[in-house]
Amino acid sequence: MNDDRVERILAVRRAAQALADPRGEGSTSARAALVQETGLSAQGVAFALERCLEHQVSRATLSGLVKVQPLLSRSHVLLSANVFTAAFRAVVLGLAQSPQTQVRASRRSSAFPRLLCEMSGGAFELVDELTPQPGESLWAYGTAETLTSLRAQLPSGVQFHAHGPGMGAAVFRQPVHYQDPELPTHVTELVSDVIAFDQRGCLSPRVILVEGSRSYAEQVCDLLVRALDDAERAIPRGALDPQETADALRYEATVTYLGSSAPAGMGMVFLDPAPGRVLTPPVGRYLHVSVCDDVLSTLVALGPELTTVGIYNGQDLPGRLQERIGPRRYVELGQMQRPAFDGPVDLRPGFAPTKRTSGGM
Repeated sequence: MNDDRVERILAVRRAAQALADPRGEGSTSARAALVQETGLSAQGVAFALERCLEHQVSRATLSGLVKVQPLLSRSHVLLSANVFTAAFRAVVLGLAQSPQTQVRASRRSSAFPRLLCEMSGGAFELVDELTPQPGESLWAYGTAETLTSLRAQLPSGVQFHAHGPGMGAAVFRQPVHYQDPELPTHVTELVSDVIAFDQRGCLSPRVILVEGSRSYAEQVCDLLVRALDDAERAIPRGALDPQETADALRYEATVTYLGSSAPAGMGMVFLDPAPGRVLTPPVGRYLHVSVCDDVLSTLVALGPELTTVGIYNGQDLPGRLQERIGPRRYVELGQMQRPAFDGPVDLRPGFAPTKRTSGGM
C-alpha cells in the first residue's frame, strides 16, 4: 500500500484554505451552497470558514499526527451535520491512519465534504455506506444513540473512535478588586465563541458560571446582552429548524416566567435566580448564567457533558479540573471554538473493539 497519507492530508488542507479565502476561485458559489444547506446566515458561514476552519494548521503538526497513528489498510469516517467545518478535522484524522479513507456525509450536511473532496483532487472517497472490517478504524460523530447503535453493529476488531454530544461552559471569577476594566473585552471574546455555528457545536458555550457576587453576575449579563446585540448586527443568527424553534420558544417562556431574562440579538441571556442551578439552554445564542459559590464543584457535576471550558480569572482551575474530570479543553475565552489538532477533542481514546463477529452499517 502506497503510504501517501501526508500528501493527501496536505491536499485537503489546500482545499480548506481555498474555501476559507473569500477571494478564492469558486468561493462565492461554495458559500452560497453552505448558506442554503446549513441555515446559517451568509455572515455566519463566512465567520465559520475564516475563524473556525483550521486551514492554517502547520505541515509539521499534520506530519506529527500521522507519525503517531498506525498505518491501516482502510479508515472510515461518519460525519454529523451540526458543524460543517468539522468535516475537515474528521477527514484529516481518517487520512492520518490510512490513505484509503472512506467518508459518509450526513444527508443534511454534504456540501462541505463534497467540496473538500473535489477541491483536493479526490484525496478521500465519499461513499453512501461504510463497511469497516477487522483491523480498520471508524471515526464516528453523532448522537449518543447513534454511537451506541454503531458500536453494537461493528465487527470485532474494528477500532471505534466515538465523538458524541457535549457542550461548552464559560467561567467568570470575580476579581478581588470589583473594578474590572478587562471584563468587557473578555465578554466580547466569549460571544465570538457563542455565535459560531449558532451554538450547535459540542464546543459551543451554553452555560456561564459566575463565581462572585450577584451584582458582578448582573454586570456580566449586561455586557453579554450588549455584545450579542452587536454580534447580531454584524453576524446575524441564521434560521432555526422546527424542533430548534420549538425548544427556543419553550425555553423563553420558562425563563421569562422565572424572571431575570433579557433578549440579546435573536437569542437571550438568563440570570438564574437560584444560586448554583444549571439549566442547559437550547441552541440559537441562548445563555444560562448561574451564580456559584464554588465554580469547581459545579463544573465537576457537569463533567460528563463538558467538552471545553473557557476561563476568565481562574488560572488554578485547569489543573484541578484535570484531576477531577479528566482531559477536557481548558482555554481562554474566544478560543473555545478553535481546538488544536492534537488535543482531547480529537484524540479521545477509542472504544475497545467489540466482541461481535458480524455486522456493519
